[in-house]
Amino acid sequence: MGLWILGFIPLSGAAQGFNWEMSPKYVGEIHTGYKTTTKVSGFNTYSGMVELGTLQGVSLNRYLDLALGVDAFMMTHYYPSCDLRFGMNVYFDMRPAYPLTDRFKVFLDLGLGGFFGVHSDPEIGDGFFCQFGPGFRYRKFNMSLGLQNYGSGKGSTAFYAKLGLYF
Repeated sequence: MGLWILGFIPLSGAAQGFNWEMSPKYVGEIHTGYKTTTKVSGFNTYSGMVELGTLQGVSLNRYLDLALGVDAFMMTHYYPSCDLRFGMNVYFDMRPAYPLTDRFKVFLDLGLGGFFGVHSDPEIGDGFFCQFGPGFRYRKFNMSLGLQNYGSGKGSTAFYAKLGLYF
């Protein structure tokens, strides 16, 4: 059961001590990603989406980043009776992190905000947006993945993966 924890033992020796001191500075990220739905309007189905987004905010210290995010995405599946379908997420993003070394840190990505459809499925509609998942940063490169829920009513659920450049 707990054998997977043994995989983190080599990293624990390189982990740095915890020192919570405030040193706010501007941070940003440009990322691209892909997400696949597991549910659309409450039905089990598949739809892929390519996304491009940015985060702009503040790093309070080595352990916490707060930012505003905007992601625009396009659904990759074409349906003969529909136009191209686009959407946009606008959200507040929080990333509590733990630096294992000066160059490598792990974090949790939590985003809460709104979803706005442009030529999207009318049953999804505009509504609440939430994303949650783990990630890591190596130097200036970020990788995060997790689950998203967006839309109104029954909404939609998607698995996402994002690659980003942190500055």
